[in-house]
Amino acid sequence: MRIRSTKPEFWKSRRISSVSWDARLVLKGLESYVDDNGVGVDDIELIVTDVFPRDMFANPRETVARVSEAITQLHQAGLVHRYEANGDQLLYISWWESIQRIDKASKGRNPRPDGTFDYKDSEIRESVASPPVTLAPGTEEQGNRGTEEQRKEKTCPMGPDDFMDWYMAYPRKEARAAAEKAYTKARSKASQEVLVAGAERYAADPNRVGEFTKLPATWLNGGCWDDEPLPPRRGNGPDHGQRALAKGMELLQGWEAQQRPHEPILELEA
Repeated sequence: MRIRSTKPEFWKSRRISSVSWDARLVLKGLESYVDDNGVGVDDIELIVTDVFPRDMFANPRETVARVSEAITQLHQAGLVHRYEANGDQLLYISWWESIQRIDKASKGRNPRPDGTFDYKDSEIRESVASPPVTLAPGTEEQGNRGTEEQRKEKTCPMGPDDFMDWYMAYPRKEARAAAEKAYTKARSKASQEVLVAGAERYAADPNRVGEFTKLPATWLNGGCWDDEPLPPRRGNGPDHGQRALAKGMELLQGWEAQQRPHEPILELEA
């Protein structure tokens, strides 16, 4: 086990908050479990005995189950990458260089996903699940400058929580895989701030109806982050519900009146 630090941004991260409390605790434990290059053996027995020895002694079955579930969550959220190298099952903590600063890093015992061992030699600078956004050479803007120079200017690096920040702000949570792909493309056209602001504006629009809310990928692919507010929908005012209820009661009373039998008319004696 190794001494690691925790940045304040960890507690504010939307991606971190998307996983359970168990997963967050396990992630902090994994940071001390892995080598200085962010890689550790993906072996549940080694992990629980190293990170949670007292829990393993008190309740081994529950400890193994909870830690296994937590690592699965971390992997699905892109916070941990699971892979195989040289016949060994390994895990790598995403954005390792961003979350840990290691002054005198020792060489890792196992290779990172890019095949390197040394902390400083690795080319990984972001999550392997969320690569930086780069337009293909020769597309979009054309000019007299070289293709390589254009490609560099169109590069839009993504932070570790960018997609989740946007996704949590968007009012509809469906088809996440397609949304991530569309978000990656959208970042070549708009900044993180613009996308999040657009999603928040769309979510707060009083004229947006839930059942007609666009899928996340549809919204992104359509470049809707700069759209004007939706036009008002008929009968969508704040007192619409009260008026509809009053109208319904009026119709019901009319129907009940028709069902009542007519009372006989009494003739007065002369």
